[in-house]
Amino acid sequence: MRTQTIEFPDRKTQCIFPVARLQLSEALTELNLESGFPVIVLIGGAIEDQEAVIADKAIHTIARLAQEMKALVVCGGTDMGVMAVIGQVRSEHAYTFPLVGITLEDLVAWPGGPQSTKFLWWGKERWQLEPHYPYFILVPGSQFGDESAWIDDAAAVFSKGFQSVTVLINGGEISRKDIQLSLERGRPVIALSRTGRLADEISRDFDRNGLITVVSGNADERISEAIRTLLHVDRPRASS
Repeated sequence: MRTQTIEFPDRKTQCIFPVARLQLSEALTELNLESGFPVIVLIGGAIEDQEAVIADKAIHTIARLAQEMKALVVCGGTDMGVMAVIGQVRSEHAYTFPLVGITLEDLVAWPGGPQSTKFLWWGKERWQLEPHYPYFILVPGSQFGDESAWIDDAAAVFSKGFQSVTVLINGGEISRKDIQLSLERGRPVIALSRTGRLADEISRDFDRNGLITVVSGNADERISEAIRTLLHVDRPRASS
C-alpha cells in the first residue's frame, strides 16, 4: 500500500492508496489514527441554490459537533457540494477533528498528481480533491459509487470501540447506495430534510426503515441531540 504527501497551496495532506478493503486497518496506522473514534459518515452531493443556506447551516452544526465530541468524519473528499463545504468549514474554524476523504484514485486530480482525462471514458475532467482535508484514502474503482463499500468498511474500522452514524444532506443515487450499506451493517442514518433531493424524499416516506431518523436541516439542536444519542456521546457539562 503506497503513501504520498499531497502539497496543497496552504497545507500538506496525508494520502494512502490501498488496493483491498482488508488494508483499512493498516490505513489507520499509516494515518496515525489507531485509537478509534465516534464516526460520522457524511454523505450527499451537489447542493441546489434553494437549499444551500439550510445545508450550509447543517454542515456547520455537524462540524462543530464533531469538534466537541472528538469524532472522526468520513466524507467523499472531492471539491463539490457537501464534501467541499465540510472541508471549508473545518478550515475556517480551525477545527482539529479528523476528516478523512475517501474517493476513487482514477477519477480525481490533485497537485502533482494526474490531471489528464485520456483514461476517462466519458472524456470529462477529473474532479479535484478538496484542499482542506487532512487525510485522503484513494481507492480503486471506475465510477463514482464504487467507493461506497470502502466508506462503509472504513467507518466500521475507524469506530472500533465506539459507535458510528450516517448523516445524509441532499444526495442522489450514490447516497442511496451509501444508506443501503449503512442499514445492512446496522448503522443508523439521519436524513436532514429541507436539504433537497434524496433527503427530502426519505422524509416523506412514512414506511422508511426504522434505523432512519428524519430531522429538519435547520434544527441545530435536534441535529446535535440526534447525533449525540446515536453515537452514545453525552452533552458536555456547562462549566460552573
